[in-house]
Amino acid sequence: MSEDGYLSFLTGLGQSTSQNYLHNKLQSDIATAASENSTDWDGVKGEGLRAEPTYTLQGAWWVMWLVCLEYLALWWQKEPLPCLHDNVMSMVHATLYEITKVMMRGMEYGVYMWLWQNYAFLPPLGDSFLAVATLVVLVDLGYYWLHRANHEIMLLWAVHQIHHSSQDLTVAVGMRHSPLQQLFAWVFYLPLALLGVPPSHMLAHAQFNLLYQCWLHTDAVGSLGPLEYVFNTPTHHRIHHGSNKYCLDKNYGGVFIFWDHLFGTFQAPLQDTKTVYGILIQPETFNPISNQFHYFKAAIRKVKSMDSWRDSLVALCKGPSWRPGAPWTGWDKDKIDVCYPREYRKATAIPTTHIYVILHFLATLTLTCRLAAHAGDRQAAVLLYSGSVVAALTAAGMLYDQTWYTRGLEAVRCLGGLVLCVLVAPPAAAASLLPLLAALYALSLLVWLFMPSLVLCGQAVPITQPADAQHDKRHTE
Repeated sequence: MSEDGYLSFLTGLGQSTSQNYLHNKLQSDIATAASENSTDWDGVKGEGLRAEPTYTLQGAWWVMWLVCLEYLALWWQKEPLPCLHDNVMSMVHATLYEITKVMMRGMEYGVYMWLWQNYAFLPPLGDSFLAVATLVVLVDLGYYWLHRANHEIMLLWAVHQIHHSSQDLTVAVGMRHSPLQQLFAWVFYLPLALLGVPPSHMLAHAQFNLLYQCWLHTDAVGSLGPLEYVFNTPTHHRIHHGSNKYCLDKNYGGVFIFWDHLFGTFQAPLQDTKTVYGILIQPETFNPISNQFHYFKAAIRKVKSMDSWRDSLVALCKGPSWRPGAPWTGWDKDKIDVCYPREYRKATAIPTTHIYVILHFLATLTLTCRLAAHAGDRQAAVLLYSGSVVAALTAAGMLYDQTWYTRGLEAVRCLGGLVLCVLVAPPAAAASLLPLLAALYALSLLVWLFMPSLVLCGQAVPITQPADAQHDKRHTE
């Protein structure tokens, strides 16, 4: 597909003066991404590996506003509100996903680019509404199979499970992805390269696909009537996130739900059955790094339990519930049936804990945006400051865990961050943040040295509470 054709179905909806806006915006974004990351724009014509607009990263700020709107909607509906720490940790995982893009810089899409440059066998699709609408559908088809593989291949589920580990369903969960998914997600979009779709266009569409899905993760929106037959909606996606037995391995679609009808994976809500969110075995910590790798331990135990090397290999490639002699995803009778009420691990955090974590998170997200804008400038500094981002995100979970070593490690992190700001000049795009970062690290260090009780409040403990009461009667319609 030619660059001239990209998004023309959107621009064609307006007047001639606005027809070029979105198209030119994409062109500008790709050119900016290329130039700011030291890519030869004339040589690659916008298709360098680093010429990738950061729409999901920009969308993180909008998702935070949607979270606030979601709280207001649930409050207006007199429904229980999601736990603040759960929303914060979802955004922490989202930022962890984005900061790894800064470090990987699109290298994982090299195969797609090579295939597109050498083996695309179709001419450009053109710039009609139908041509680009077709691309929207094809990208969603690729996402359907990516998503299905994530659930029905144990090795990939070990990566994807972080998206399902939240016990609340909020719009922030839509941004909760694993950085490891970037290592293989591109495989499911390779057919688009053969169809002549440029890499940056595929990447932009894939990001738009993920951004669309954010609003699906909510309890605040009920049935949408006839739209439910075509589009993926919150009603459908609540089932997908359920850990009830009847919800497992269902409703994989991203934008469209007709894929699930077509391939036999659709499931409607059951009457009088509350949907319980989370994964079958919940992690026992809020540490985002630990949670990212949480399921790999169970996968290794399962592989070791097999009687032969062949069964061990098959266990990695088939569903998490598979056993020798069972179908691909295992027998339903062998699966855990999670029912309401369920134990809910809630952080014992005082208001100042949330304030401290959110302040550091906002600083971290801002820094991530600046690093993404100039990933090709001062690469050693980019890696060092990216490391400080990962440390800050890890600290957020540690603060909600409230372990005996929280004070010491957080003091060391703040000291290390302060030293980094003093000794290492950041990339040009992040230079204006340096005084604010240094001040935040310095003040935080003083808190941990002299007033730790201002933030610490004790050990978080598992408690059972009717968290699923927020899943109202709309979930059983």
